[in-house]
Order: sequence, then C-alpha cells, then structure tokens
Amino acid sequence: MRVLVIGLGAFGFWFARTMREMGHEVIAIERDEGLVDRHAEWISRAVAGDATDPALLERVATSDVDAAVIATGENLSTTILASMALRDLGVREIYAKVRSVNAARALDRLGVTEAVFPERDAGARLAHRIISRAVLDYTPIGEGFSMQEITIPEDWIGHSLLELEPRKKLRLQIVAVRDALTDKLTLPPDPAAKLKPSDSLLVAGQDDVLEKLNTHSERRGRKPR
Repeated sequence: MRVLVIGLGAFGFWFARTMREMGHEVIAIERDEGLVDRHAEWISRAVAGDATDPALLERVATSDVDAAVIATGENLSTTILASMALRDLGVREIYAKVRSVNAARALDRLGVTEAVFPERDAGARLAHRIISRAVLDYTPIGEGFSMQEITIPEDWIGHSLLELEPRKKLRLQIVAVRDALTDKLTLPPDPAAKLKPSDSLLVAGQDDVLEKLNTHSERRGRKPR
C-alpha cells in the first residue's frame, strides 16, 4: 500500500512510522525541512514544501496513491485546501486530523473519508481506564457503544463462553481473548475454552452494559498491564 502523509508533527510521524513498520510505502510532505531530515529514515520519500500547492501535490501524489492522511489539524484552511487538491487529483481515501466537531462537519461536506480526533480519542480512552481499573483499553465505535479490553469478571473464571452466553444474555460480542501471561491473542476465541484469571477479553457492546460488567472485574483488584 502507498500512502501520502501531509505534516510530520507528532501525529503524522507516528502514523508514518507505524505504516513503514508494517511494510507499506510512505510519502510525506512537510513545510519544516528540519522535520523532513529528522524523520527521513521512516519515510520512503519526503518532500519539503507546501501541501496546498496543487503543482507540488501533482508531482508527489500521483494517481497510484492509495490513501492520504492530512495530519495538520491545527490549521483548518490548510486541511481544506489540501483536501480539495487531493480530490481533484483523484485520491479517493482521504483522512484528516481535526480539533473540533465543526471542522469535521466542514470536511465531511468536502467528501473527506474520515475526520480523526486523536486528542479526543486518547483522552476518552484514558478517562475510562482511570475510572475503571478493569478497563485495559477503550475504543468508541458509535453513540453509546464501544470496544473494550477488560479483565475477566470474577464469576466468569472457570467457565466457557458457551456456558456464559454473553451474546444472548448481555448482547455483548466477545471478539478475542488475551492471556496476559503470554500475551497470546486468540481471535476468534474458542467458545469451549475455560476462562482463566490471567485472561482479558476484547468485547464490543453497549457502554452501560459494559460498565456494569466492569464492576465485577474491579472487585478482583487487578491492575492494568
């Protein structure tokens, strides 16, 4: 996969580095030549310049770019101009960092694939982890719904998912089981396997149902890993 990253600040850099570590090709445009030089080892091709310049984008973001990520969320006008230019060049998948709901709405009208709120999402995950020690990770997936990694409720230990029937009884989908001792992830989980104290669950469902379930896990006093 070939991706274009506009902006090599903290968010843009970590996205680019992760994509490279996953074996994908990363092209970057950044105004600051110092950032271009600093992160050169993690970029397949880096260009110092203005990403709102259609001529520069045309040279760099040719039609074989699979997706573009605009990581300059601090300046909405830059994001809008870059989005319009990328659309004109035929880039279909465009993801943009934003800092407000209004900015996300504006980009949605331009046909941006997704507006990304990294600070909001990270803050929400941390808040849920602090409030409940049972929550190891939290990802919102819709209004009132989330995917969480949680510790095993006390009364679930020694039972299988077939016995517990969380989907039928709680309308919760168990996506995977992770053994904290080995860090082994079983996806999909074995429905007949007995749950162990060292296991954690990757589960999707309604937040209020998950919150009630997490109170059972908290009684065990287990710390997040």
